[in-house]
Amino acid sequence: MNLVVLIGRLTRDPELKFGQSGKAYSRFSLAVDRPFQKGEADFINCVAFGKTAELIGEYLRKGKKVAVNGRLQMNRFEMNGEKRTSYDVLVENIEFVESKSSSDSSSYSAPSYSKPQSSPEPVKSNDNFDSNSFDEDEFPF
Repeated sequence: MNLVVLIGRLTRDPELKFGQSGKAYSRFSLAVDRPFQKGEADFINCVAFGKTAELIGEYLRKGKKVAVNGRLQMNRFEMNGEKRTSYDVLVENIEFVESKSSSDSSSYSAPSYSKPQSSPEPVKSNDNFDSNSFDEDEFPF
């Protein structure tokens, strides 16, 4: 089973782009605190597709706290003649963990697809992402 669950803060504004077929994808990274090691964090690269990517691009900014679940994917590539490996979390579901006006995790509010941004309901986004549903040559990673 390949399952990843993370709670962290965005380290920069997410990049929202579109592949050649017009399908949206968004790349971002999360700073996830290490338990029992105060002040230390891991920086995890994430990528989302479809409506989830559009939602991320529209509502999330650097510093926002989110919960992500997805799966880990290993990518092998060559750069300057050197073989390299990178890891990304393919986001299947994302939840906003704090409200727009809050900076702590005690509140839990986020915008939804069909309601205005001030909606008090949490958002769960799940495109039922299937890695076989897109052409790997279309996306530059």
